[in-house]
Formats: sequence, C-alpha cells, structure tokens
Amino acid sequence: MMRQTATHGPRTAVAVAALAALAIVTTTAGAQDVSGMAPATTQTVTAGQARSAFGEANGLYADGRYDEAAALYQAILAGGFQNADVHYNLGNALYMEGDIAGAVLGYERALRLDGSHEDAAANLEFVREQLADRQVRVGGTLSEALDRFFRRANVARLTVAVSLFYSLAAACLIVGVLRGAFTPWLMRVIVVVLVLFVVAGGVLAFRIHRTSAVREAVIVVADVPVRTGPGDDFVLEFRLHEGTTVRLRESRDDWARVSVEGTDLEGWLPGGAVEEI
Repeated sequence: MMRQTATHGPRTAVAVAALAALAIVTTTAGAQDVSGMAPATTQTVTAGQARSAFGEANGLYADGRYDEAAALYQAILAGGFQNADVHYNLGNALYMEGDIAGAVLGYERALRLDGSHEDAAANLEFVREQLADRQVRVGGTLSEALDRFFRRANVARLTVAVSLFYSLAAACLIVGVLRGAFTPWLMRVIVVVLVLFVVAGGVLAFRIHRTSAVREAVIVVADVPVRTGPGDDFVLEFRLHEGTTVRLRESRDDWARVSVEGTDLEGWLPGGAVEEI
C-alpha cells in the first residue's frame, strides 16, 4: 500500500480504489514552506498567493475534487514556485485521476528537488508496479543501495558539507603551520577530514551531473512505437507505454532518441510522446 509516513508534516489519508491510500502534504516546514519556495526565472504569483492556493488545493483533494486540486498545484508551479511537496501532491492528485504518467512525473520531479522525500520515492515505486513496461533494476543489493543513496543525496546539504570539510582541513593546516609542527593527532584529523571532503565532493559531483547532464523523460501516451530512425518510415524496433521512464539521448526535428536504463533498448519516437522530468 501507499506509504503514509509523515516526512514534511501531517498528511490526510484518502482511499485509493480500496487498494491503497495516498497522503498529501497539508503543511510544510522549514525550508519546504511554500513561502520559501525557490522562484523560477519568471515569477507571476506572490508567495502569499502560492501559500493560499496550496491550502485550497489540499482542501479540494480532501473533498475528492482531484482535477481541481491538480489544476491549483499546477498553477503554483506555473507561477514560478518550485517545491518538492507541491510536485508530490500533484502526483497524488493526478494518480487519483488515472493519469499514471502525470503521477510518475510528479514524484520524479519531487525527488529531483528533494532526494530524501521518502513518500515520493515510495509512491513512485508503487506506481511503477502498475506499469505495462516493468522496469527492473539491474545489479545486486549493493548496487540498488548505492543508487538509492546517490538519488537521495541532497545537493544543498552536500554543498554545505563540502564547504565545512574544506574549511576544517584548511583550519587544521593553518594550526599546524602556526605551531611549526604537525602532531600525529593533527595529521589524523586532517586525513579524516580530507577523506570526508573527497567523498562528499564526489557524491555532490555525481548529483550535479545527474540533474544537469543526464536528461530523463516519461512516456505520456498510452502506447508509442520506437523506431530505428527519426521518421515513420523507419523499422519498428519495440513499443513503450505510459509512465515508463527513459533517458533522452538526442533530439532531431520532432523526434527524440531514447534509451531504457538497464537494457540495450534504444530508438526513436515522436517528441510529443515524452515529457522531460
């Protein structure tokens, strides 16, 4: 069943076809407050309007008016505010409307903004179990654990950690220079701090690369043929279905070359059949 554990505040349980329950975020805390959302390049609504719309959308969701709730969540995002909880709630509302691709996009975008959003991760896995194209992770338990760790690593926190370890290492070096000697305990501290700096820096670099260099998208149509080239005249290789996550490799005219992670499946499909995460 859908996870209902609170990660960013209280949630309201709503039955889902007697099989599961989705819980929306009704309030946010700290950095996740709607008033503290990171504005996009163009901001067309105020923080107060966004906060008011967020509360109204949650009320509509609780009343079972999922299409209206989804429209308000989308208006908040379109107004220039980006927040993991809004994307998460939008994903829940779209799921309740039967929009599987929209739900996947909502959860994926929530995780892009907050990799530690446990409810978004749990609901994404739940929805993926219902897809026509079952995407099985490759690798063993260790590989899956590492993938989960890297995906959930928060860029902002990692940046702070890297800066802190760098500052500590620099401070220790200054202390050693001023004292004219590097004692064994000081050398051990420096080594430990430098190791932590390298590890945190590596994870940060991976996260930045994944969010900026790696382009992923979701199939938003019920069924789409994937061909050997960018055109209807090319040979049909395989088909993909709604909600499947793919990696965008190349765009040409109105076509996109995609691949399915963990497989050797790759080909071209109409650009309108996918929406980038």
